[in-house]
Amino acid sequence: MKRAAAAVSALLVAAVLAAVLVGVARRYLFGATLVWIDELTVVLFMWCIFWTAALVVPLSEHVAFDLVYNTLPQRVRKVVTIVSCVLVGVALLAALPKIANFILFLWRERTPALQWRLDYVYSCFALFVAGAGIRFIRLALKRE
Repeated sequence: MKRAAAAVSALLVAAVLAAVLVGVARRYLFGATLVWIDELTVVLFMWCIFWTAALVVPLSEHVAFDLVYNTLPQRVRKVVTIVSCVLVGVALLAALPKIANFILFLWRERTPALQWRLDYVYSCFALFVAGAGIRFIRLALKRE
């Protein structure tokens, strides 16, 4: 599962790079800009960031404020990790219905150039929240 998620991340990065190169080549080699290429690049990059953060990057690599945490005894650290993972996981999963509801509300809006529905464009955020919430709960269960 992790390898598949990492492969999708790699494909998204490659697609962003390809879109940027096509846009640059079209603009500077052929003198004609593609209006939609910037929009495509932004959407691909956004999907890449949220997909990778939710499903690929280990939780230990995310931003953490561990100055106090590292000074705690090992036993207390374990309790703090479990409690914080449960709280963050539950908070993310509790917010998911409202987030999904707002994203579904965006179905009537479209991107300017490609005319993609915004609910499809921003659905990666709901995926991020769900994936991160599940990962935090799983981490808490592994630590017990």
